[in-house]
Parts: sequence; C-alpha cells; structure tokens
Amino acid sequence: MTPTDLRAISIHAPFAYAICLGLKDEEYRMQPTKIRGWVLIHSSQSKDSDQYFTDYGIDIVIAKRGAIIGACKLTDCIGSPGDYAYCLESPVLFDKALVGIKGQQTIFWGISDKYPERNNAFKVAWGMIQSLS
Repeated sequence: MTPTDLRAISIHAPFAYAICLGLKDEEYRMQPTKIRGWVLIHSSQSKDSDQYFTDYGIDIVIAKRGAIIGACKLTDCIGSPGDYAYCLESPVLFDKALVGIKGQQTIFWGISDKYPERNNAFKVAWGMIQSLS
C-alpha cells in the first residue's frame, strides 16, 4: 500500500537525473521543509536548464520529461530564509520512468483525486522503492 504521505518534487531534468544518479545530494529552494523520508523525483517539462546535462556528464538522450524517474530520501533541511538546502541520500534511478505525469508548481505534491494517473504512478513507484529492501 502506498503511504498517504508520500510526496514528489518536480525538478528540471538535468538536476533530477543528477540527484537520482547520486551526482547531486542537495536541492536548493527558497522555503524550508519538515518533510523527511522517501521523496519521488519528477523530471519536469522545462528545458530551461538543459545546458547542465553536460556539466554532470549526463547524455540528454536519456532524459524523460513529465515523468517520475526515481526517488531519494530527504534527510534534512539546512540554511537560512530564502536559501535552503534539502539534504538527499539513497538515490535511486528507476529502470523505467513513469511517464505522462504532470507536476505542480508547489514544492511537494502527492496523491490526489484530481489527478488519478498520479495515484497509479505513486503506487508503482512505491513498489519499486520497496523492492530495493
């Protein structure tokens, strides 16, 4: 059963892949969070940061957009007003991205009756996380 408090975060594709591949262990945001535990990583549709694929040595050809591509554990939030780092550990890049998932502008988003495709994607993603243990 999918935990009701499981959340996803939408991140520009190069950074989402860098997190899931273990190349980036912090995500910077302007707001703090108290969320801890597994978080799904959603590769957003934006192409505004595509130049960073080369900085991380990631082939842009692998990039799926509008997809949940992996997960990691959010373990801490450090920083000061307007400049927070979400500390990330245990990254996982799923063997198969869960495509066709619309993200949200809010920092964290979850299961919603308004977006039934998410419910199934979260269930599948949680199953992939559980299979790791």
